[in-house]
Amino acid sequence: MKPGTRRGEIFVWGMLMTLLLLAGCGGGKSKTDALVTITIDTEPVEGASVLMLGVDQGFTPVTIHDVPPGDYEVILRLDKYRRAIEPIQVTDESDQHFTIEMEPILGYLSITTQPGDAEVILNGESLGKAPVVKHALQVGEYDYEVVHPDYYPLQNSFTMEDNFKMEFTHELRPLESELIVTSRPSSSSIWLNNIPQAQKTPAKLVLRPGRYLVSVHSEGYVQTDELVELTANESHSVEMRMSPGKVPQGMTLVPGGEFTMGADDSAPDERPARKITVKPFYLDRFEVTNLAFKQVFSDHKYLEGQDNLPAQGISWTQAVKYCESVGKRLPTEAEWEKAARGTEGRVYPWGEVFVPGYANTTETAIGVPTRVGNFFETPSVYGCMDLSGNVYEWVFDWYEAYPGNTDVTKEYGQIYRVLRGGSYRGDKFEARATARHFDRVDSNRRDYGCRCAMDARE
Repeated sequence: MKPGTRRGEIFVWGMLMTLLLLAGCGGGKSKTDALVTITIDTEPVEGASVLMLGVDQGFTPVTIHDVPPGDYEVILRLDKYRRAIEPIQVTDESDQHFTIEMEPILGYLSITTQPGDAEVILNGESLGKAPVVKHALQVGEYDYEVVHPDYYPLQNSFTMEDNFKMEFTHELRPLESELIVTSRPSSSSIWLNNIPQAQKTPAKLVLRPGRYLVSVHSEGYVQTDELVELTANESHSVEMRMSPGKVPQGMTLVPGGEFTMGADDSAPDERPARKITVKPFYLDRFEVTNLAFKQVFSDHKYLEGQDNLPAQGISWTQAVKYCESVGKRLPTEAEWEKAARGTEGRVYPWGEVFVPGYANTTETAIGVPTRVGNFFETPSVYGCMDLSGNVYEWVFDWYEAYPGNTDVTKEYGQIYRVLRGGSYRGDKFEARATARHFDRVDSNRRDYGCRCAMDARE
């Protein structure tokens, strides 16, 4: 190497070192001097985990030191909130604060109640009166209570999930009502919906709200009834006044005398219409109930809560035995018809025109038997209920042609017994006061029942 070349390299390296020293000592700032401090926070709540610069920085609010100015992406995670990815721009200001809004994960709650004005309290805070419709809730565990001054409170818990629609319907159990029953004379026996009660008048009865037929009876007096509608948490009083008389409890007196039996313009077996006379008799005001029938036939089965529904699935033979067991008998066909149509020749026990809702037939569309006395407002002229519809009622007679009927049919004769009144399975034609139905004495079709009669006392 030539001596001149060596001296040239030393000169170049010297110049480079001088430039570097000048750059380090000049008026500009270094990269280290530009680092700043930032704080990252979240709303509406704190505690979100922060991922920035590929490093877990902790939980909000978090302060991060020595951050160079520039654009960054912050990733936040928090239970019950959607993950947030938020861009931030860090300037050269020494202390900077960023607040990032977290979006809650929501579902929707709907609550309906019966009655509809109950208050809904969610986790101790009222949502107002029901119905609550699509109330937005953050995911998580919740408890609510439904309260109404006249009903028992109801509590429930649920887990709300992302975008889930929770829908609840509650029928509240009403607080019991108080029924005060007094009578004249006092110390009378009480029946509710034809079921005997242990107390005598005056009595204070605690009952579920609903519709009750209240009956009282005392020996030597005629039973009296009153229909009562009890609302939840109500106190209601009734005073029952009885008239002197010898009619047995649960029965009505059908006076003797002449009436028109049969019809000329209906079914052939109802012809001819004719005047006949019956002696006075007593007839049950209600069809025989499950509770009463089971006291004679211990193997009679029915569902719990159906004590005061009519006993059904009864044969003629069983009906006769039941009536005899309680000191009564089946009514004759003529007696039954007089009780149903009176001396006016009514088509139905209440009058000439069928009215849906006056009797339990297919037109009423109930489809099952109703409790005896349910149609209390539409009795016969003598005060008997359900002579139309509910269940067919056995009478004593054979199914034979009426005197003067010249039709010849193989069913006539001492083969079948007669049933009257139609049933919940039949229509208004079968429920007429003159309509006749017949079957074998051992037939116990599902809608066959009975009521009893007695000779009137002299």
